[in-house]
Amino acid sequence: MSVAGVIVLTRHGDRQGFYQSPTNYNAVATNLTILGYLEEYQNGQDIRNLYLSGANAIPGLDPNTYYWNELNAMADAGGEGTVIIDSANAFLQGLYPPYNETLTLANGTVISWDRAQSVELETIEINQEIWLEGYAGCSGWTNRLNAWYNSAEFAAQAKIANPFFESLSSILGNRPATLQNAWNLFDFLNVESIHNATLSPLISAQALSQARYWANYHEAGSFTDDDLNNVGNVAGQSILPPILSAINEITNATTGLKFSYIAISYKPFLSLFNLWGLPSPLKDSVVDYASAAIIEIRTDNTMRLLFRNGTETGGSNATFTPYALFGSSDANSYPIADFVEQMEPYSLNTLAEWCNKCGETEQRGCATLAALNGTGGAGYASIDSTEGRHRVSPVVAGVIGAMVALAVAGFVLALWLLKGGLAKKRRGNSLQEVSSVDSHRGTSVNSREGSSSVGTKAGSDHHVDTKEVVSA
Repeated sequence: MSVAGVIVLTRHGDRQGFYQSPTNYNAVATNLTILGYLEEYQNGQDIRNLYLSGANAIPGLDPNTYYWNELNAMADAGGEGTVIIDSANAFLQGLYPPYNETLTLANGTVISWDRAQSVELETIEINQEIWLEGYAGCSGWTNRLNAWYNSAEFAAQAKIANPFFESLSSILGNRPATLQNAWNLFDFLNVESIHNATLSPLISAQALSQARYWANYHEAGSFTDDDLNNVGNVAGQSILPPILSAINEITNATTGLKFSYIAISYKPFLSLFNLWGLPSPLKDSVVDYASAAIIEIRTDNTMRLLFRNGTETGGSNATFTPYALFGSSDANSYPIADFVEQMEPYSLNTLAEWCNKCGETEQRGCATLAALNGTGGAGYASIDSTEGRHRVSPVVAGVIGAMVALAVAGFVLALWLLKGGLAKKRRGNSLQEVSSVDSHRGTSVNSREGSSSVGTKAGSDHHVDTKEVVSA
């Protein structure tokens, strides 16, 4: 038995100050620090030592040169600006050694390169895919969050937390000293304790620990739910498709994939650890900067989960600890088939499924999807254009939606012509136009290079009900 491949998830490294709205988590951009860059570079080097070099190196994964078919990488390009992207680039520079090559030109000049390798990194924006920020624009999740704020349970905890935060008012300034704002208050204290030589001495270890406790309470309540199907776990449900896809590709030796890397914020970690049945404090605590989780895919059809909470607890000497999945007694082995079977029911594989889960009618392409399949509102039908790894993007969906609208208009015109609205010659031309529009509807449209077909089907699969057209 050996490791066939790995899936690695990392949180970004140390960054500057950051703010996100407590009611909808809309965020402001910030910047990675040099410390954060070095933390992620260290992550890359440590994982290189585990899987690219040494006795446990993954067979078929080149240890020195990046090849696109062996490794794929994606990074969240959402609310925190370029912090996660910059962290991912640092990780990849640590994972691969500098690329050294010389080139002699025709005139005898020797050109050399001995610097970082260029590794393809797919950046995922919130309007492109729902994978890495599944909570963003999700009305169902936002409604659940604000209902929790108004609950008796939250009010009881606020009575305990608020006086603590108010006692730090001289440090917190005019920031709302409330439990609802707990994440922002902790993040401010944490950043200042690392980077502000003036405020750092005023922030005691006890105060920072207490602020972290309330931040953990707040974020666990926001991004986890005991009911695994609940929209409270949407941050994890949304990222399951690329994880399950990577598992499938690694286990299928013909694909060549050996390493899948996903750079994210702390939020999906909370939901995923909850979905995977990990114990406290993992499932109800915010992971530290530069934390990393590794899913090992074995050649004997088993897998193993390893996790390291940040790099500051020992640098390159800090070890990755194995954790048992779903309460299993064995932390070092779990059947891949069982993992996939348990996660598939919660995986939001299509835009339609995400829209339904969120009860969303407008955001992130849901309105276009409604126009595309004619259902309107939530309760979207699963259509071919939203199946597979590369679902229809809002831009492409808008184009297809416009084509569908033209087809409907053409059908109405054809119906009128068939009833004798114009002379026979003109009627024939109009019907030919309708046929042309329908043929366009059957054309495959790719949202990204190498993506699956997302064209709508013409004919009986997506026919127009004449009764609906007339009544409209």
